[in-house]
Amino acid sequence: MTIVKDKIQLAVFIPPEGKSFEEMKKLCQTAEKLGFHAFLITDHFMNMANPKGRENHPLECWTTLAGLAAVTSRIVLGPLVSCIHYRHPTVLAKMATTVDIISNGRLIFGIGAGWHREEFEGFLGRFPSVKERLDGLEDAAIICKSMFQNENTTYKGKIYSANNTLNSPRPVRGYIPIMIGGSGEKKLLKIAAKHADIIHIAGFPLISMLEHKINVIKKHCSNIGRNHEELILATGIRIIVRENEEKIIGEAKALASRANLNMKEAEKIVKSKFTGPKNITETLKEYHKRGVDLFTMPRLTIEDMKILAEEALPKLKE
Repeated sequence: MTIVKDKIQLAVFIPPEGKSFEEMKKLCQTAEKLGFHAFLITDHFMNMANPKGRENHPLECWTTLAGLAAVTSRIVLGPLVSCIHYRHPTVLAKMATTVDIISNGRLIFGIGAGWHREEFEGFLGRFPSVKERLDGLEDAAIICKSMFQNENTTYKGKIYSANNTLNSPRPVRGYIPIMIGGSGEKKLLKIAAKHADIIHIAGFPLISMLEHKINVIKKHCSNIGRNHEELILATGIRIIVRENEEKIIGEAKALASRANLNMKEAEKIVKSKFTGPKNITETLKEYHKRGVDLFTMPRLTIEDMKILAEEALPKLKE
């Protein structure tokens, strides 16, 4: 399996904070059994919300993906997204190729520039500037793409380089799809338009926000002479499968903040667009009409997956 254009594909997105490998395995195997297209995890070394606390720190991303690849057979796997500064791009490409081989060609290579200051400082000793992080992201996309396609790679970048680097054995399909995640319009989406196969538009955007980002991507593609139709677009949606007033209020507060809405407007949108299988199904179809094919849904429980598999997945195939 892989990600394709012009078809709605749902990914379960589970940060491994506070979870054992057995829990992650059960969630991933359940998603596969129920017919979800992909299972994606975060790439962090610390609990994102409480990095200085003592509890709920995550399993490492790539070793977890290798384990999940070995105990599944159909579901697409990948990071959403892997910070390219946490491992040298040549090493990261080798790791990704190995996971692709273990999975028999089911990996998507999600990468981003990174953002978590405490994590950078705690594990790398410094927090690079935005410019350095983005320059490094472009170097990494070029290096990793070449290593997926070619046996040897030589490249001199602004931050990272490769000197006749060998990548053998090769990826199962001869290439691994690259997904770049983020929302920065001037630089990040430009890098993604140049180098990605899949662009994951971050921020859980409403349709109006999504349409704006898609127009930015189209403009970048036009400026570099790339056909935007080559790209697969993805985004995250925060959903409430079973109606719960406390969760609705929490999601409304988050939406009001990121979309500059008042609480009454935000609560109405959450209830009508993102709560319950029927509303969720219609919202996915609306986004798909705008060009989004892959949807990542965070923090689903096994019961949530079962409800969606029974009440939403069949209708999305109609």
